Amino acid sequence: MAANSITENDSNPAALAGKTIAILGYGSQGHAQAQNLRDSGYTVIVGLDPERGSAQQREPTDDVVSPTEAAKQADWIQILTPDETQAELYLAAVAPH
Repeated sequence: MAANSITENDSNPAALAGKTIAILGYGSQGHAQAQNLRDSGYTVIVGLDPERGSAQQREPTDDVVSPTEAAKQADWIQILTPDETQAELYLAAVAPH
């Protein structure tokens, strides 16, 4: 079976231009993806539950709001929390918006 390779030429970075991207969760994946997107020139907000997230994890330039507020503001949402919490987070913060 042949594997399909996807390269940067297969994407359209302009599709996210002018959009607000919310990163829900700020562990290893959330932090890396938020930083990469921000460094690539995109508008990024981080949805972080103040009871679970650590202020020390945040970059000084990150716009940090609650997950619900991030979902309200975002055009694109990435849920990067542990698998066992994603359904509850989606129902509480994303689905209403």
